[in-house]
Amino acid sequence: MKDQTCFCGLKTTIKKSGTRENPDRLFHTCARYPKESHCNFFRWVEEDGYVAGAKTDAEVGGDYDEWRLNMSWRLGSLEGEVRAMKMLIMFLSVAVVVATILCVSLLFTLISK
Repeated sequence: MKDQTCFCGLKTTIKKSGTRENPDRLFHTCARYPKESHCNFFRWVEEDGYVAGAKTDAEVGGDYDEWRLNMSWRLGSLEGEVRAMKMLIMFLSVAVVVATILCVSLLFTLISK
């Protein structure tokens, strides 16, 4: 079995159909489907001469690609959260400095009267 590539140029993922018309039938799809924008690539596995004995290897490869995309998405979202936390820490630090200056200024004003 040769590796399939979708219109995006990525190695396809093999998924199992859940429709009533094609229950448990295997098909190739874009590795980004359905998480992100994808190229709508679709091909039934049987059209590629895929043999039933090779099912495990293909599913492991597809699972790995799906895992890789999932990890990439998670890392991207974590990087975004870290950036947001850094901004929050900087904002809170500035707020504490400004509040301290205002309190000290108020204290000196009260003491000088």
